[in-house]
Amino acid sequence: AMLAHETRAAVAAAEGREGDCRRHAARGLDALARMQSAFGSLDLQTSSAMRAGGLLTEGLSSALRSDRPDVIFDWSERARLMSQHVVPLRPPRDEDLAADLAELRTIRAAAGDDGWLADPRAHTLERRIRDRQWASTAAGGATGRIAMTDAFDALGAGEALVAYVFDGSRLVALTLSEGSAVVAELSWKDVRDLLTGLRADLDVAARVTSGPMSTLVRDSLRARVERLSTSLVGPVQPLIASARRIVVLAPGVLSGIPWSMLPMFSGRALTVPGSASAWVGSRARGAFRFASAGFVIGPRVPRAAEEVRSARGWWPNAPTLSGGAATVSAVAELASQVDVLHAAGHGRHAVDNPMFSGMELLDGTLFGYDIDLIDAVPDTVVLSACEVGRSSVRWGEEAVGMARVWLHAGTRAVVAAPVVVADDDACELLGAMHEGLAAGVGPSEALAAAFERTGIVAPFQVHGAGF
Repeated sequence: AMLAHETRAAVAAAEGREGDCRRHAARGLDALARMQSAFGSLDLQTSSAMRAGGLLTEGLSSALRSDRPDVIFDWSERARLMSQHVVPLRPPRDEDLAADLAELRTIRAAAGDDGWLADPRAHTLERRIRDRQWASTAAGGATGRIAMTDAFDALGAGEALVAYVFDGSRLVALTLSEGSAVVAELSWKDVRDLLTGLRADLDVAARVTSGPMSTLVRDSLRARVERLSTSLVGPVQPLIASARRIVVLAPGVLSGIPWSMLPMFSGRALTVPGSASAWVGSRARGAFRFASAGFVIGPRVPRAAEEVRSARGWWPNAPTLSGGAATVSAVAELASQVDVLHAAGHGRHAVDNPMFSGMELLDGTLFGYDIDLIDAVPDTVVLSACEVGRSSVRWGEEAVGMARVWLHAGTRAVVAAPVVVADDDACELLGAMHEGLAAGVGPSEALAAAFERTGIVAPFQVHGAGF
């Protein structure tokens, strides 16, 4: 049935019947969405989105050919919600699943990061964990897809939305600001060329912070980031000149961009949600909760204790887990009791199955699957761990990473970086950010203020609804 809808859409596009093309593609996607509404597993939703690749390409391409902002916005939201529209119902405690995760942690600790899932027992556990999570996480509702007029209604004074839309060959930026909607054509070739080597530049800059090579490394990264800023933000800069708070919507191919480091976004409070619909829905929930905070110090991070000590100074009597107390079960319990959770530790990203990405604790890795076992999640999660904000682009341009896992579980904002961050930068920047959080300032504005006060340029950004 999906292939039939895709074929009809392709034929209509070839014959110049753009409206029919989008209608056929929409019917196919609606059918898939109805099927997805039966389960709440993030991994299963994302995996099933592979069926939508052709339909999304046909619909997005037709929308871009229309040059109509409302049509482009609608298809942009369809694409972004493909694996995010179902809100999960928190599953009951599954002791067998918890035991399998604990055993897998032991295997990973013994084998290290390289090839740990190649162990036959690890492979068996991985499949069993995935199957259990697929079966046990039910759907608890759905995120309704909003129209462009709804997005305009949600934007306040001094706020703008920039949606980057990619159909596989064309890249455009749709900007909503001060009551007007403008579509700007971008050069995908230029952006693609700049993305090649970006991650390497960021990683090297985080590790080479002194010595004769450090200046060369910093200059190389600065030049690349400035060119990315010109390519991605330059065409819309006149439209957002007066905006102090900006919603950035990015497709999977742009998921690794450190938006907070782009010079043309400097001094702005940014939030990077999965979709405009999710951002508007989170705003409707009212103000963030900042009544309590909890801190976690993972092993072998040189300045983690100093980072937490600096941040904790703004939260009298905030509980802190470190050393022998920083276990997976203890962190999960703490997360269910506080409004803000700050975790400083080493993170690891599993490309083959991002749900096995996580943060190292005393007794092993806190996996994405572990988060599904937490009774309630904090409003704000700060992940100081390297790489846990990174996402893997999967079929249909979907992206899954630890930030997405927390958001899917119900967290409203996740502060994380998509790449390695120098310990010194994380320590000073995130410690300073808590001054704003403790005063009740939203995560995006608190992070922007910390950037300004410290003068640090780092890839930390707010995922979800930061304001």
